[in-house]
Amino acid sequence: MSVALIVAATFLAAGVEWVEALTIVLAVGMFKGWRSAFAGTAAGLVALTILTVGFGFAISSHIDLAIVRTLVGVFLLLFGLKWLHKAILRSSGLKALHDEAKAFAETREMLVSSNGGRGAAALDGVGVSTALSGVFLEGLEVVFIVIALGGLRNVSAAAIGAAASLIVVVAAGVIFRAPLTAVPENTMKYVVGILLTSFGTFFAGEGLGVTWWNEDVSLIPLIAAYGLLSLIAVWVLRHPTSFTIEVRVLRAVRAAANEVWGLFIDDGALATAAVAALLAIAVFVDHEATGKGIAAWLLVLGVVAAMAISLSGSLRQGSKRTPAASAAGAVDVILEDHQNHEPAVTDETRAPIAD
Repeated sequence: MSVALIVAATFLAAGVEWVEALTIVLAVGMFKGWRSAFAGTAAGLVALTILTVGFGFAISSHIDLAIVRTLVGVFLLLFGLKWLHKAILRSSGLKALHDEAKAFAETREMLVSSNGGRGAAALDGVGVSTALSGVFLEGLEVVFIVIALGGLRNVSAAAIGAAASLIVVVAAGVIFRAPLTAVPENTMKYVVGILLTSFGTFFAGEGLGVTWWNEDVSLIPLIAAYGLLSLIAVWVLRHPTSFTIEVRVLRAVRAAANEVWGLFIDDGALATAAVAALLAIAVFVDHEATGKGIAAWLLVLGVVAAMAISLSGSLRQGSKRTPAASAAGAVDVILEDHQNHEPAVTDETRAPIAD
């Protein structure tokens, strides 16, 4: 069951990314030449291959797979929540729908306004770099989706889904030679957001030691629950006046929570870095029973690093303020000196007023 879900989820998620990459490659091919488009696409795919092979070698030979699965699950959950959050806002009308035709027009304007024209023989630097960055960035998300949804155990199933979606999108691009605006991309992103959030919850919980009901069968109620809750969220956002009383209660609860939060946390970066240090030490102690003495020093270093991360922002702000403050001080000194040397106006020096 989970294999079929992984293939379907990867097919949809990768398909969305491939459609966006196709839009960029088509724009480059039409306005900067197909040689530039193909060269950039090939370079992007080669870079993705090297990165994927290197990542696979690193995690298989130097890193504990249990830790990797947990981290991948956490990042997949965050990735899915980002997609689902945007999909809810789009469905409720609070965020503009993604439009491939608009994205194609923006890419076309950027390419046309750049130096150099369309050339059939020569490669265009802007066209190559645009196709390369588009394929690489969208493909990078596909690689992460394949690794994350595969859970480092069913990567082959996820790879099949991604490869199948690539074949379908490329075939459609060759046939239509235009952005695939007829693809219900926003709906696909909504469904993918629900699927990624569900898989992320499952894998992150599994890595943290959670025992799921009937193992991967629990993915079905997870998907149903997140889907239902997201639809409720869309309805609430579309009818905000119906929840005036509830919103007031939530505001009161949030205000109280902020007061309690403020007792312990004043800087989000500091809190995040400190919690990350604590979690890292917990994982280290759990896997290195003989390294508890070293863990104490590592914990101290983690706390110091958290403080340094927090203060680095203040340091940057202070360095930006110092030149401005110096300039303002210099202006004040000049004005004060000018006022001190300005001759006083007396009756003798005052100009006579004409009748």
